[in-house]
Amino acid sequence: MESKTLYLATYPNVAFTHSGDSRKKAVPFAHKELKKSLEAIVSESDPGPRRPVLEDMFTDKARTLKASVNALLEEIQLRQDLNTSHFNKMNDEICRQHTELMQLDNIRDSYPFDLTRDLDEAKARIKSNVLELEREKRQEGLECWRDLMFLKKYLMRSLKDYWELARRRNALSPSKLTSSITS
Repeated sequence: MESKTLYLATYPNVAFTHSGDSRKKAVPFAHKELKKSLEAIVSESDPGPRRPVLEDMFTDKARTLKASVNALLEEIQLRQDLNTSHFNKMNDEICRQHTELMQLDNIRDSYPFDLTRDLDEAKARIKSNVLELEREKRQEGLECWRDLMFLKKYLMRSLKDYWELARRRNALSPSKLTSSITS
């Protein structure tokens, strides 16, 4: 069976949607909602019946904010998947290094005394590699946390703008305007 894994080094414009799920395929990284909006703008020949300008403004702003929220959610998911992938690769490498270390311990007894020094150097190198991988894991965790906090800050800002827009739209809706005029 042929492997269908796409590597980021080979295909830099491809991002994995969910790590570990073999049914999911790699998809080109693009903001789907933004792409749909752009396609709608380009392909729209007749805007249809005219709506009030204020309604058009609210609708356009709402679409933009929804696209921003969806794009940020996709970015957050992508960063979490990337973090999981990095952690899994580093954990696999740490396990491999520990296996080599145990193998060296097992064969140490069968070597003459003068060769055990070479084994000790190899063990020290492996332990150093494990410590370096653990340091990389901590660094990756910190970078992921920073990236996610940055993305979540903009997500909250977009949500706040969307909720503010909805509140304004409700305050200025025609049904409320006519009811306040008749009262």
